[in-house]
Amino acid sequence: MVAPTRILAVAALCAIAVAMTSAAEIASQASSARPAQKPQSSPLRPDESVILNIPATAPWTDTGVLVRSGDRLQIRAWGQVKFGDEVGRGVSPSGLGKGGGCAFVVTNPSAPAHALVANVAPQLNFDGMGFVVGSQWEGTVPIAGSSAPEGRLFLGFNYAGVLCDRSGYDSWAFRVKNSGAFTAEIAIWRK
Repeated sequence: MVAPTRILAVAALCAIAVAMTSAAEIASQASSARPAQKPQSSPLRPDESVILNIPATAPWTDTGVLVRSGDRLQIRAWGQVKFGDEVGRGVSPSGLGKGGGCAFVVTNPSAPAHALVANVAPQLNFDGMGFVVGSQWEGTVPIAGSSAPEGRLFLGFNYAGVLCDRSGYDSWAFRVKNSGAFTAEIAIWRK
């Protein structure tokens, strides 16, 4: 003979199984009666992303990123660097003061002094071309102000330490008078 408590336990389990099956059937019928909903759109992941430090001790840093016409870029930067003879004076990627003139990394007067700047070029050069990144920039290649429509992406510190004949830069001034680095995150969506 089977104990009554076992019969009750088996009956309870059967009741739970029937209830779960019925609930699943109801949910299935309800979902097939509704039109399918589109999933929430989320931002597309970039095809490539890089995070690197851009030291204030050099005019340009090669990011290792090759960009082509139609590529979409987004650059975000943060941090603080110190520059010049004034001990302890710091600046964000947005820069500080008036730029322009033959000695700046980017000679365009709209590029603030001590700002994070960028250039697209086939190789490292000191032609004075480039554009302001600041703390955030986004756009599509080709980029106005760059040395070339496609090429390597360089990020730099817009300091007045380049020789005015554009043949090079004063490495002593960059290394001794400046310190620190900006951190930059580059996201690239390929065409």
